[in-house]
Amino acid sequence: MRLFLCFLIFLTCFKLHAAQKIHVGVASNFISPFNEIKKKFLKINNGLILVSKGSTAKLYSQIMNDAPIDIFLSADQKTILKIPQNKKIENSQFTYAIGNIVLFSKRSIDNLNKIFIRNEKKRIVIANPKLSPYGEASKFYLKSIGIWPLVEKNIILATNINQVSSFIYSGNVDLGIISFSDMLKLNSYNLGYLEKIPEDKYPKIKQDAILLTKAKNNKFCILFYNYLK
Repeated sequence: MRLFLCFLIFLTCFKLHAAQKIHVGVASNFISPFNEIKKKFLKINNGLILVSKGSTAKLYSQIMNDAPIDIFLSADQKTILKIPQNKKIENSQFTYAIGNIVLFSKRSIDNLNKIFIRNEKKRIVIANPKLSPYGEASKFYLKSIGIWPLVEKNIILATNINQVSSFIYSGNVDLGIISFSDMLKLNSYNLGYLEKIPEDKYPKIKQDAILLTKAKNNKFCILFYNYLK
């Protein structure tokens, strides 16, 4: 009898522990802010938050292939709209961040437009526009200032916006377009010069979150999602 009661207690504890675990897919540009949010949440709530980071396109592909993701933090809005209704919880979508892009240069930036003309033969790294909303915004900006035809042949495409920073850390590129959150990290390394690109030069990058149907009975997950809001 005592053994049976011990087993029941163990089973109950196991179920409670299992319910206190969630899996979040986070767009790579938001991973540093997300880790801060996660840390603060776990100081007041017991549980486990697993994180997958990557390009929005990659995370979307994982969701479509039934990866065990409960919450998806996309780097745009339109990717979430492509997720079938049976995979997401209705009316749970909200905008959690507005993204900005920033120019990195090894040389002093006195004029955003002229720096591309002066460096048209240098390598420029941006996130892949087909995979990353930040890459899409970067390409839009370069087109809007009439520079794209001059520099297109020298563009290096990173898999995601975080990888752009990796190219910069390596010292192998002269110019790059990064996210504002990556700028906050790069500022302390003194690798070059950083200049925020005017927001009217590219479409607003609204980043939305969604609860996926895997999370519908997970109270810990819903608690964290509401905390994010």
